[in-house]
Amino acid sequence: MGFFSFLFGTGTSSTAKLDLSEHQVSKQEIERLVSRMKIKSLDAGEEKLIERIIEKRRLGDGKISLRHIDEALRKLEFQKKISQYDRKGVMKVFTEYFQDKFE
Repeated sequence: MGFFSFLFGTGTSSTAKLDLSEHQVSKQEIERLVSRMKIKSLDAGEEKLIERIIEKRRLGDGKISLRHIDEALRKLEFQKKISQYDRKGVMKVFTEYFQDKFE
């Protein structure tokens, strides 16, 4: 693993293991999932930032994969806009949602 792979969380990290299957997730569902009630480490600003980034990352048809969500969150973490705990909390909520709804 090269320096930039380590630095940006690419390569053989857990991101590479995440599902690339894209599923329809509405804006309202994103707002429900990215909630301070579900993820205690988030503050109001982080909550809105994460919602906005995930909404932007969805494709034109409103579909997104767990890998796309994780990549967007890792970028925010690298930019020091959210913490590792925030990223892990959001990923846990979305992973459980995808497992319950789409499998």
